[in-house]
Amino acid sequence: MAYYFLILHFLFILYMVVGFIVGLIVNHRTFRFVHAALLAFVTVLMILKIPCPLTVLEEHFSSRDYEGSFLATWLNRIIYMEWFDAGAVFVADMTFAMLVFTSFIWRPPPPGR
Repeated sequence: MAYYFLILHFLFILYMVVGFIVGLIVNHRTFRFVHAALLAFVTVLMILKIPCPLTVLEEHFSSRDYEGSFLATWLNRIIYMEWFDAGAVFVADMTFAMLVFTSFIWRPPPPGR
C-alpha cells in the first residue's frame, strides 16, 4: 500500500515541477490557479514545519517489503532529496514559489477560461 502513496507522491512532485512549464505554455487559467494553490499549500506546510500528508500516509502504510525495490529506493531519494540540506530545500521551494506566483504578473492567464 505504501508503494501507491510513494508513486502518488512522486506524481504530485512531477506535477508541481513540470506543471509550471506546461501551465506557462498552455496558459490555461484553471490549471495555473490549481497549480499555484497546491504550491501555496505545500509552502505553508514547509513554513509551519508540518509533515506532508502524503509522507504521513507513506509512513503509516509502510512495511519492510519494499525496502529493497529499485523503484522504491530511487523514488525515496528523489522525493525526499536525501543529498540536500533541509535549509537548501526550503530556499529552493521559496524561490520556486516566488517564480510561480510572479508568473501571474509577467504571463497573466487569459480572463474567464
